[in-house]
Amino acid sequence: MPHCNYHRKSLGKFTVFHRLLVFLIPAVLAACSTTKVPPRDPSKPISVSIAPYTVAILDQFEVRFPDGHKETFSVGQDGVLALPGGTIPAAGLHREVVEKQVRAAIPGAVGVKTIEFRTNSVTVLGEVFHQIHTDLGDGPMRVMDAIASANGFTPLANQRRVKLLRENAGRTEVYEFDLREMLMGRQLTQNFLLQPGDVITVPRNFL
Repeated sequence: MPHCNYHRKSLGKFTVFHRLLVFLIPAVLAACSTTKVPPRDPSKPISVSIAPYTVAILDQFEVRFPDGHKETFSVGQDGVLALPGGTIPAAGLHREVVEKQVRAAIPGAVGVKTIEFRTNSVTVLGEVFHQIHTDLGDGPMRVMDAIASANGFTPLANQRRVKLLRENAGRTEVYEFDLREMLMGRQLTQNFLLQPGDVITVPRNFL
């Protein structure tokens, strides 16, 4: 019967196709499982964002004169920069704008440089027992020291995705650490020496 023969041929092709899948799928999965992903270099940030630096209270402007001597002027708590010839608003403005105004306000100035003011402290936020803003005056501090100062992780902490945010002249760098590995004595090169103004965030583990 022609109809039965056609059905047998179709069934045969169908069976051969599935037999091929039986051999191909494990081979593909095996190839994927053996593909090695190069480890990420923890010394390099996972993301970088750049924005114009905004002048803040207590920032300083160093003015250089033709004879080589320099004078420094600070932004006051009121956000105003006091200069010999008067005052100009500074806090909240872009650095380049204020530098240009300073150069125009001081006769003979040949160069103006912004010196950022940074509090000598680091901050730890997120899933730690005590979120802290601690001073670095007692000596150098590393990532694990800061976590210890915050009394360690809460049970909900995702210790594998701890982030460090570091800002410098409008450039924000974000680093990510696996602190669980560090607690086991591995990948200790990730235990960065902290800088003033660093912020550590410990995310929650939603799994």
